[in-house]
Amino acid sequence: MAKRFLVLMIAFCFCFVYTGMAIAGVRIVIDKSTNQLHYYKDEILQKTFPVATGRNISLTPEGNFTIVIKLVNPYYGRKNIPGGSPKNPLGYRWLGLSVGGGGIYGIHGTNNPSSIGTYASSGCIRMYNQDAIWLYEHTPLGTPVRITGSSAIQVAAQPKPQPKPLPVTVALGRYTIDVKEPAGTSRDGSPLLPLRAIFETLGYTIGWNNANRTLIITKGTERIAVSCASGQVTTGQNVFSCPELKLVQGTAHAPLSFWQKTLPLLQVSWDAKQRKVTFSEKTTPETTGQCTCSGNIGSIDSIRGYIAQVTCDNTVKQQHNHPPAA
Repeated sequence: MAKRFLVLMIAFCFCFVYTGMAIAGVRIVIDKSTNQLHYYKDEILQKTFPVATGRNISLTPEGNFTIVIKLVNPYYGRKNIPGGSPKNPLGYRWLGLSVGGGGIYGIHGTNNPSSIGTYASSGCIRMYNQDAIWLYEHTPLGTPVRITGSSAIQVAAQPKPQPKPLPVTVALGRYTIDVKEPAGTSRDGSPLLPLRAIFETLGYTIGWNNANRTLIITKGTERIAVSCASGQVTTGQNVFSCPELKLVQGTAHAPLSFWQKTLPLLQVSWDAKQRKVTFSEKTTPETTGQCTCSGNIGSIDSIRGYIAQVTCDNTVKQQHNHPPAA
């Protein structure tokens, strides 16, 4: 089959491979009976594209696969056609499927747009070039792809749209974070909160280890490791699992239980009526009104030298500027 010539040549020749993190909630369903590709985000159907599939029923494989490679201007080895050429039958984008290792079967553009909607390929899924470019930009590596020959399965799988969670305010002393579109809710009904916005407001530094897909959060001698692959969290000598950890557009979100365990010197409370999460300093009867965490994180109000309003896109608006006393 012609596509077998791509196995070794397509991965590194004249191409760019996208290696970003997978976005939670994206999946693709391809229905050979209607020659349509359905794109879902968070279980809601976002787009439907016309495609071309195999010339006979056996050429395009059916089953559950994943996107394992993404290429810009793929090289066509059978006829030695360089990537980006208008004569290239693979078009301008390639999304390789796990079946065959990513170089045999894929979703790609075409130099023959009149074939879209028909049974014309040697096994791949063809799209209009502009549709393939859109799909490339919105589909991360690891995205599940289901190919079926029955439209009845697709109709039965369509979910009812779920209402978006309402906005949430996070209060940290004199600082507030407005979460306009929460990533979801935990089992107890409280919202999932963005790690970066909260930790950076508290003065932490966040790094990313791409090799093991782990967030490294540090401040002084404190170190918190959050595995986005397994949900395991390591803080000091404590290790716990956070199964509700969720990645949305490359940003990690976690439930209240995560914050209570990683920041044990702070009190975290949820007011469902006001839709407000409050981080406050724990006190004891002997030190009422005084912070008991000054040895580690310090007073929330003294973390910055000004009152700020922080939004989830990490924009900080200065409202009042009085640096702390030396």
